[in-house]
Amino acid sequence: MIALVPVVFLVASSRTTEPPKIQQHTCPNGLTVLVVENHSVPLITVEITAKNGSMTEPPEYNGLSHLYEHMFFKANAALPSQEAYMKRAHELGMTWNGTTNTERVNYFFTTTSEHLKDSMVFLRDAVVSPSFDAKELERERVVVTGEIDRNEASPFYHLFHTVTEKVFWKYTSRKDPLGLRATVLKASVEQMRTIQHRYYVPNNSALVVTGDVDANEIFAEADALYKDWKRAEDPFKKFPLVSHPPIKKTEVALVVQPVQVVTGIMEWQGPSTVGKSVVDTYAADSLSQAIGEPSSRFQKALVDSGSCVRVNLSWFTQMNTGPISLNFSAKPDKVDACVKAITGELDKMKTAYVTDEDIRRAAHSLEVDDVRGSEKPSQLAHTLTFWWTSAGLDYYLSYVDHLYQVTVADTVRYINTYITGKPFVLAVMVSPDMQKAGLDQAHFEGLLKGAR
Repeated sequence: MIALVPVVFLVASSRTTEPPKIQQHTCPNGLTVLVVENHSVPLITVEITAKNGSMTEPPEYNGLSHLYEHMFFKANAALPSQEAYMKRAHELGMTWNGTTNTERVNYFFTTTSEHLKDSMVFLRDAVVSPSFDAKELERERVVVTGEIDRNEASPFYHLFHTVTEKVFWKYTSRKDPLGLRATVLKASVEQMRTIQHRYYVPNNSALVVTGDVDANEIFAEADALYKDWKRAEDPFKKFPLVSHPPIKKTEVALVVQPVQVVTGIMEWQGPSTVGKSVVDTYAADSLSQAIGEPSSRFQKALVDSGSCVRVNLSWFTQMNTGPISLNFSAKPDKVDACVKAITGELDKMKTAYVTDEDIRRAAHSLEVDDVRGSEKPSQLAHTLTFWWTSAGLDYYLSYVDHLYQVTVADTVRYINTYITGKPFVLAVMVSPDMQKAGLDQAHFEGLLKGAR
């Protein structure tokens, strides 16, 4: 008989990998330039980002950061028409795109390294001298409202939008990157210029170049290309971000859509990557990773037990009040058991719920994810612009080290600071038939009252 020897997996207690080698430069006008060299393949990505997005949008501008993103890929001072823009992009062999979210708008182009200098000029012209042709703006309004239509066709849009309206009740537009249809339809060239002059300034932007490049050459090229792009007043001093007031009371929001299972979100206001709450952000990510593991105590109690189909707890990395979301799905006949089980497990988290070993494993898993995300230079460029806008480069570079410093006591403090006894919104999505069968607003309100 062969004796079986148990295998012991050791988890590191501190970081075992190095963060990407990011070389940094600040142009005389305040533009941040980040470069990561990777000479494994002859590809380059040039990307620019601005600290912009729905966080800057009162209702009369809600959706216009997104519209501006679309107008970026149009005519400018160097390329007088959409046709000329597209022709030049194809000549340079580019693939490209842009994204708009709550705290970042970014634009990126990937091509072969032989086109590096021309690509940097192409990007410079787009960011510094957009034309905002009125006819192009009129056409692009239709494209953007088409995106709104497609999102509204999804049941989950209505769930997410409803919970955002309740959690960030005073300044909902600041958390809604998609925006308002009416605002987009009446957007003007003057509003595009306002966004440009307020937020698309060098000291509110970062240029990221990754791939088969030389950092010193990039820095010199950036200094030369952007020398006429004038520094402006810090937009967030003149137009400071809003302070989201707390959720007034725990409440239920029912969303009726043609769905097969009950889907719900419990959401609280969480910490931010700036200010006094920054220390709680690491505990937030560590706890979410630890209890998200299929073998965790949390998943065994809620999913393996059959109470819920799916459950996860997450915090969204943001500098202006990141939401904490507990998402769940359950069969209609099991939803009561699911909600009761969730509230029961959350109550247990008021004291030590995870172990030191759980936290170390979570840190290691997040470290692995971080390293994996840096393997592809084009993807790394997007990662860097996300962290630069929503947390800062120093936060990103020290992120994994801070994860390994998280303790069980930190996770308890996080839960008790943001979740235990704190008002939250429970948004639940059911079908019309489920509602008729008794899964209505009053049912879930009673369910929460009984759980508390």
